[in-house]
Amino acid sequence: MAEEKLIVIGCDDNTTMFSILNRIKDTNFFVPNVISVTRTSDLMTIARSMNPDLLIMCFRNNQNALSDFNIFVKKPEIPILCLTRKFESEILGVTQTNIVFAYPLEHLANNEYFNSTVNSIFLMRSKPLPKVEEPHFTVPVARNAPPENHRNLSRYALELDQKVEVLLKIKNRISNLYPNVDDPTKAELTSIVNSIKMAAHDHKLWEDFKVYFEQTNPYFLSQLAKKYPSLTAIDLKYCCYLVMNMSNDDIKSLLGINQESVRTHKYRLKKKMSLPKDQDLKGFLRSVG
Repeated sequence: MAEEKLIVIGCDDNTTMFSILNRIKDTNFFVPNVISVTRTSDLMTIARSMNPDLLIMCFRNNQNALSDFNIFVKKPEIPILCLTRKFESEILGVTQTNIVFAYPLEHLANNEYFNSTVNSIFLMRSKPLPKVEEPHFTVPVARNAPPENHRNLSRYALELDQKVEVLLKIKNRISNLYPNVDDPTKAELTSIVNSIKMAAHDHKLWEDFKVYFEQTNPYFLSQLAKKYPSLTAIDLKYCCYLVMNMSNDDIKSLLGINQESVRTHKYRLKKKMSLPKDQDLKGFLRSVG
């Protein structure tokens, strides 16, 4: 009897995603249990919370996805199959601990070739490798975090913001359609709008961001909140963005405020922390931890 395999697919192109799903569905080598996502952040979340037998990546930038995997997931025992565009496999950088295979995207239509490749990966992994222990640091300091970590974290924060922005745009479009439909459809639209509201203001978005942030800046948030208990969730977000060296424009977009409000928020933070007006807030926050 064929063995069940959990496969997580990350692909930002709907047509390609459909083709991958069809290839996997037609296999006779194993019983596929497939989870598909379109965003790298969702792929990382699933890979962290589950132990898939295989990750399949097909993003416009597979290198960024691999970098995120190494920073945020840290499960080198999970094999990764990258569907690569022409010449991408020649420049794809991987670490010595990753198990990464490249498959040319132009051959995706070859069903037998694709499924044989996937099955070969499973056969090679039939004897599990020992799990690599993560290093433990006794004195983590936020300012020593590599710049690459901050860049990946910034990209994740902006992706979360874009997700909320798209959800709110969809909500507004539905609101415009609402007066022109019948009652059953109105009920469905109301249900969808309520779901969007919950997703757009989902506390889990902030919790996910905190998990990623604290991997790069351990203990920063807990020590800051302990030292200044009057800081709100918005205050803590603002402090995170400053530590990440984000510009006022980035912070304005993420917090949904204007430029003047960004400056006012900085002033209020200094006041809550009893800092002098001329104190460099960013430098002070980087010393916390």
